[in-house]
Amino acid sequence: MQFHSLAVADVVEETGEARSYALLVPEALQASFRYRGGQHLTFRVNVHGEILTRSYSLSSSPEAGGPPTVTVKRVPHGRVSHWFHAHVRPGTVLEVSAPSGRFVCDEGESSVVFCAAGSGITPILSMIRSVLAGTRRSVTLFYANRDADSVIFGDAIARLAHGHPDRLEVVMHYDDRDGYPETGSLARLLGRSSGCQLYLCGPAPFMATVQQAAAAAGIPDARVHLERFDAPPAAPGQAIAPGPGHDCDARITTRGTEHVVRVAGGQTLLQAARAVGLDVPYACEEGYCGSCAAKCMDGEVIHARNDVFNADDLAAGWILACQAHPRHGRPVAVTFDV
Repeated sequence: MQFHSLAVADVVEETGEARSYALLVPEALQASFRYRGGQHLTFRVNVHGEILTRSYSLSSSPEAGGPPTVTVKRVPHGRVSHWFHAHVRPGTVLEVSAPSGRFVCDEGESSVVFCAAGSGITPILSMIRSVLAGTRRSVTLFYANRDADSVIFGDAIARLAHGHPDRLEVVMHYDDRDGYPETGSLARLLGRSSGCQLYLCGPAPFMATVQQAAAAAGIPDARVHLERFDAPPAAPGQAIAPGPGHDCDARITTRGTEHVVRVAGGQTLLQAARAVGLDVPYACEEGYCGSCAAKCMDGEVIHARNDVFNADDLAAGWILACQAHPRHGRPVAVTFDV
């Protein structure tokens, strides 16, 4: 993964625990840092002598203008988020990769429903800004928080609702007032938007509730799009032990060049690629951020975990390189140029 040095232009305190960091992109890197609403940037930082990488979602929108901006919520035991809050100021130079991620809006004309909880609003806000600025689609936002004081982007959301009263409906949910989000009420909300595309981001329990509500409302899985910012506990049958694995050759294409890599038994495709020094994208290495998305063009793989792709995606050949193991001892062909 290639990193570039970008200076921080501005830091905005959104809440006591969340800050937004606007980045200066020099002219020579403008093409590399073009992005779509909902994507993220990966940062490489030195925390007490250890090099760590973390992905943070863009809250800005290319259609709405302004510099690319990520929002970082400080979380308990979050080494990189604490480092950002303690050390990053205007003028700080950060190591940043080009934008990535498949959590972006489809290009259709149907209505769009967004469900977010906590800092899951970050990529959602980016997409809402893009949809409102670049299309005529109607938008509904359901945004859940512990209480009113924990809302991130409250003023920005209010401004968008005021500026687009005929296109943007906002439903704010506060746990201290309304209780935890409940499947039945969410299903009724989702049922009002027949034929919608649904995008959701938040903690694992919230995501599960929304997915259950979507099923109850009759929304097909193909129209439900999600991004996790935490790795959920493995449910029975969700995480698959790949076994001892099979040695095989993998043809890995990245940046227009094909490389033949030996994958040892038990290795993931990402581990094999990195072992020989290939510059391929990755971030969480836990199967939920989607940064290492690639396509299997030949052969078969099995995922140890997959919290990104649905059945249609998998049928189309999409894989998570950080979780993908060759299913057999036969060669596989994978491309990151997608």
